[in-house]
Amino acid sequence: MSIESETGAVFRTAARILILDQYDAVLHEGGDQCLDGVTRWITPGGGVEDGEDLHAAAVRETAEETGYAVDPAALVGPVAFGVLTAFPKGRLLVQKNWYFFHRTERFTPRITGGDAYEQHFEFAWLPIEQCGAADGTLLPDRTVQLVKRLRDGDIPAEPVDLGGTYNPRWSD
Repeated sequence: MSIESETGAVFRTAARILILDQYDAVLHEGGDQCLDGVTRWITPGGGVEDGEDLHAAAVRETAEETGYAVDPAALVGPVAFGVLTAFPKGRLLVQKNWYFFHRTERFTPRITGGDAYEQHFEFAWLPIEQCGAADGTLLPDRTVQLVKRLRDGDIPAEPVDLGGTYNPRWSD
C-alpha cells in the first residue's frame, strides 16, 4: 500500500511562469475565496502531464489559463522551485512547482481551456512587491527578491529555492 492509495493524497509536478510586463507587474490569476476567507492569487501554470517536459507544460498551461502563447525557446529557466501543500476537496495535495520567467508587453488575459475551477479565475497584474503575498507563500520575500533579480537581468545559474507554500482549503 502507498500513502496515496491509503489517503487519496496527490503528489505531482507543476510548471509555472513568472510573467513580467513593461510596468514591472507580474501576472496573477485566481481571485477566488478560500474556505478560510483568504483570496488566493497564483502565477499561471499547472500540472505536468505524463511524458511532457517542464517547458511544454508551462507553455500549455499558460495558454489554457491566459490565452497567451509563449514560445518555449523564449522561456528563461527554470529559475526557481517551491513546494505547495494544499487540501483541495479535503485531500492532501503536495506539488513541486518549477518556475520559468518571461518578459512581455502587458496583454489582456482570458481563459481558453483548463480545468472547470479555472473558468472562474480573475486576473491581476500585481507589483513585484506583492508576488507571493496572496498565494500562501511562507517566505514571500524570496519570490520578490527573485523577480527583482530577473527584472534586472540577473538570471540565477541554478534554480532558486522559494521554500514552501500553503494554500488554505478550497471550496470545491
